[in-house]
Amino acid sequence: MGRQRGLSGLDTSSPRSKTAIKARDILTSIGEVVYEWQAATDRLRWSNNAFDVLKTDILSVFPSGKSYTDLITPDTLTSRYRAIFGSGKSDDGDGVPFECIYCLAPLGFENELRLWVEESGRWFADGTGRAERVHGIIRVVNEEQHREQRLRFLSQFDALTGLFNRSVFLDQLQLTLEQCKQKGKQACFLIAHIDNFRVVNEAYGFDVADQVICEVARRIARRLRDGDLVGRISGTKFGLLINNCSEKEMAAAAERFLDAAREELIMTDVGPVHVTLTMGGVYLGEGVEDLRQAEICALDALDRAKSHCRGTFRAFEAKTFALEERQQKIRMSDEVITALNERRIDLAFQPIVEARTGAVAFHEVLVRVKDRDGDPIPAESFVHYAEQLGLAAMLDHRILEMTLDLLFAHENVQLSMNVCPDVGGDKEWMSYLRARLVNNPDVAGRLMIEIAERSTLENPETAVEFVRSVKELGIRVAIDDFGAGYTSFQQLHVLDADMVKIAGSLMRDIAENEQNRAIVRMFAELASELGFDVVAKWVVSAEVADLLAPLKVAYLQGFHFGEPVNKLPGQEDDAQARTK
Repeated sequence: MGRQRGLSGLDTSSPRSKTAIKARDILTSIGEVVYEWQAATDRLRWSNNAFDVLKTDILSVFPSGKSYTDLITPDTLTSRYRAIFGSGKSDDGDGVPFECIYCLAPLGFENELRLWVEESGRWFADGTGRAERVHGIIRVVNEEQHREQRLRFLSQFDALTGLFNRSVFLDQLQLTLEQCKQKGKQACFLIAHIDNFRVVNEAYGFDVADQVICEVARRIARRLRDGDLVGRISGTKFGLLINNCSEKEMAAAAERFLDAAREELIMTDVGPVHVTLTMGGVYLGEGVEDLRQAEICALDALDRAKSHCRGTFRAFEAKTFALEERQQKIRMSDEVITALNERRIDLAFQPIVEARTGAVAFHEVLVRVKDRDGDPIPAESFVHYAEQLGLAAMLDHRILEMTLDLLFAHENVQLSMNVCPDVGGDKEWMSYLRARLVNNPDVAGRLMIEIAERSTLENPETAVEFVRSVKELGIRVAIDDFGAGYTSFQQLHVLDADMVKIAGSLMRDIAENEQNRAIVRMFAELASELGFDVVAKWVVSAEVADLLAPLKVAYLQGFHFGEPVNKLPGQEDDAQARTK
């Protein structure tokens, strides 16, 4: 009678073989297989129930690690490698535990058989920190569990690239920060951004753009060392956690990934596409206290790299001014989020008067915010950070809501409000505006919306569509800071706005600057001839008002006619009347 040997090399004809056979039967009944992998030979050794579980001649089909990974479906292959070797964890002597979920084609991709499997185990490192061997268990899940396993897969991995998703990546980054503080571990956090991706998207479409993202993800992953980690943290940004990396080694590490992106063209369904990466990074040492600081520092370095030269890397510079700037970003990001959540947004109102009579025609709505201690936050700074954090839409929604409430509550009030450059593409903002005003033309007629000239230059088609949509509701439109970007009058005519507000930069020193005075005169005359009302801002004195009197300026605005106030004229009287 021939002798059988299991993974451990036990002689199954011996008395102990009964225990081995029973263990094999138990493993088979629950659909589990045990294996061992050696890096030096790439050899896989399997428990002797592997054929029964994986439905294939295991010794001939899966003799090596490569032969096994070759039959994992491409959409789940990278997630397996990430979970085992790219988890961001290093071996401290007891091995590194892992767990992953993926789909296997044991009879080849031409066969319909697919097995969803869970794999768990530990990998052990050699003296250099690279994986030397792996012990693991593979468990096959049945068809009823397929959907559950897929959902578990998506809870950890990005569906497009198979990389770790943002949540998993940040969890590991947080753990690494703690290890850097407590154990003196050295690590760096890098952010890589695909350059000019918008051009690829618009030129070739979403399908090709997705192919580019996937290929860039694969190239980055191939340059990782065991124990490093990569995740997709936003649409075109990848986070990289490089362990056992000093601050001096960070630039060299980043260069590996920059080379990976530019080494050759990316082949897509429509032909070759060329992209580059720009990267920023921060060493997770003293001064980086938490996850928020790590993200802000890395993003700051990325922004500096973009402004310096795309396709390059820049490390965060922990100089005094940089540290102060970083702390300011951290404070302001917290203030923006809490102010929006706690609704600490107030409005102020500045009068705009008729140039001919000096009577107040309407008021411009301005943002006022106080911090948690009740001290005012500069409005420009607050709006700037709201835009940087992607929270400008929330701010615009709140301002719109408050402005419309005032117009509905006070029949004689006329208001003008600014919107951020991207509001034209915000369907929720537009839907809310339409829902409240579509049956209230009298209210719409007392509202004016101001859009900055720069937004009409950056996105002219969106600007034209936005102006058309709001004017259909009976709302007037003004182009703010006209002249700052030198919009052509032909383009102004295409926009079909009602009013232009001359840029404050041209009005600042108009009393002393003859050139600016000439430009303002020219703008006012041409705008008036084309049928636009003209507003001159920054009127700070009677002298400036007198200089503007001969010009074709319909309205004036500035401290000479009134500083912003917290209450509209009559607003307090109306409130008192309602309480009686």
